[in-house]
Amino acid sequence: MTKLHEHEPEGFERLWKLWLPHSRKSDGRGKARPTYRKWLLNGADPQDIFDGASWHIRSLKPEERPYIQLLSVYLNDERWADECELERAHKAKIAEAERIRDERRAQPNVVQIEDHRPVITKPSEAERAQQVREARERLGLEARKAASE
Repeated sequence: MTKLHEHEPEGFERLWKLWLPHSRKSDGRGKARPTYRKWLLNGADPQDIFDGASWHIRSLKPEERPYIQLLSVYLNDERWADECELERAHKAKIAEAERIRDERRAQPNVVQIEDHRPVITKPSEAERAQQVREARERLGLEARKAASE
C-alpha cells in the first residue's frame, strides 16, 4: 500500500526543518502537518508560527531539551502566538547591535590629539645679536654697580 504525500502547507517544511533536530523520536510530520494546516485555516500567520518556534527552541535550557513537546502539541498550545514577539524583539536587538558595530567599524580608529605646547620659534640672527648686546649691557651695569658698592 502506498501512501500519497499530502501537500505541505505554506511554511511547514521550513518549520519542520527547524524543529526536527530538537524533536523527540516520537514526533512526526503526520501529526504536526494537519495541526499546522488547521492553524493556517484559522488565520495564523506562518511567520508568527516560525518565529514562535524559533524562540521556543532558543530559550530551552539544556536539561529541558529531552522533554521538548511534540510539534503538534506546541502548535495546539498556541505558545507560538506569545513567543513570536519575543523572537522578533531578539532579532531587532541583534540587528541594532550589528548596525552600531558597522558604524563603529566605518569610523577611523584614530583619535586626533591637539598639541597645546607653546610654539618656540628660533630667533633670527639680528634678534639674537640684539639679545646678546642687551645681556652684555645688563652684565656691564651689574658689574659696575657691584664695583661701586
